[in-house]
Amino acid sequence: MNDASILPRHSSTTEEALAKISADHLPIQIRDVVNAEETPVNFVPFLAGHESVDLWFSDWSMSRKRQMVNEATELAKLKGTHEGVVRYLAYVDADVIDTVAYPARFVFGRSAIGITPIGHPPFKARYLVRVYLTKPVNAFVLGRSAVGMAALRQPDLEPIRRAKRALQVSKAPETEYLISFAWRRPATFGDALPFDGEAPFGGYVDRARL
Repeated sequence: MNDASILPRHSSTTEEALAKISADHLPIQIRDVVNAEETPVNFVPFLAGHESVDLWFSDWSMSRKRQMVNEATELAKLKGTHEGVVRYLAYVDADVIDTVAYPARFVFGRSAIGITPIGHPPFKARYLVRVYLTKPVNAFVLGRSAVGMAALRQPDLEPIRRAKRALQVSKAPETEYLISFAWRRPATFGDALPFDGEAPFGGYVDRARL
């Protein structure tokens, strides 16, 4: 049995540390270390590396990090599938609204001159993805924003970057993906919106398809 008690009385700190890490009695059970739900917080990133997690952001909550580690093996098997895309995008708070995968069957009114061109190359997928962007606090300050310090500050685009990363991770290596984040469009008379003030003319409605 390796133990610090067998070291000389005047052993160095390094020798004591080596004796402790090689001892049979460890401060935590190995089965707890490799359990994503039980492992100590500071072990979670190392366990993620052990499980080959390829979608990870340091500002995630600890519960989300543990969940990703716990589901890493299952998610790896879903790569290249629609379910895999949905599951990975959920980790970055994005939703799949519509998907068109090629080669796709002819759809009258769309395929000839629309979004689904005839003869589109195979192994390509298009996604309509919904993400929520937030504008910076005090994005407009009267009298300053036009030419001053707070000039037309743009929304934070990090959610879009993360959604792109999630799609890149979830797709099959031989598949090319195209993504649209324009999940809202201007309202038209064809939408038959009620005239109750809830949807004013010139407003926007959610898109349901590419």
